[in-house]
Amino acid sequence: MAEHTHIVSSTPRRTRIRVSRKRRNREEMARLARALEEFPYVSRVDTNLQTGTILVHHEEGVLEDIRCRLKDLGVILMAATGVEVPTKWLTNAVSDLDMRITSQTKGILNVKLLVPLGFGALAILQLVRRGFQLEGAPWYILAYFALESFRRLNAPDERTAQEELISEI
Repeated sequence: MAEHTHIVSSTPRRTRIRVSRKRRNREEMARLARALEEFPYVSRVDTNLQTGTILVHHEEGVLEDIRCRLKDLGVILMAATGVEVPTKWLTNAVSDLDMRITSQTKGILNVKLLVPLGFGALAILQLVRRGFQLEGAPWYILAYFALESFRRLNAPDERTAQEELISEI
């Protein structure tokens, strides 16, 4: 059984989506089907609770729109193979997390602030607990990560900065 919602098969006019375990209930599948049926380029949506699939009949070339609509509903749709390029998946997951944190805190907090603050807090904790040490992960390395992640996450070209930071991890 799939851990993530993913595309099982796709043709130019039809896409079968296997829903993740946590979404495999009547109410959630009906909610997703209703949301997909609202689009004018979708002609019909069939759900099968036993197999945990949603079959979307649509016009050609709208698969990316379906993916975006599901993302708006809080569903990250994996590629047809069930696996995307790990860095792209991680970038999408971090971006989605950032969007959720920002909306929940009404714009006060976001990942670009929380990551550097986390490294900064770890730097202070290490300094207090172990002093000015030179072995292990000393406070000044964590302080460097805090400053560098803040600089890169808040660079003028936001998407490039996030991808650059994630690719180095």
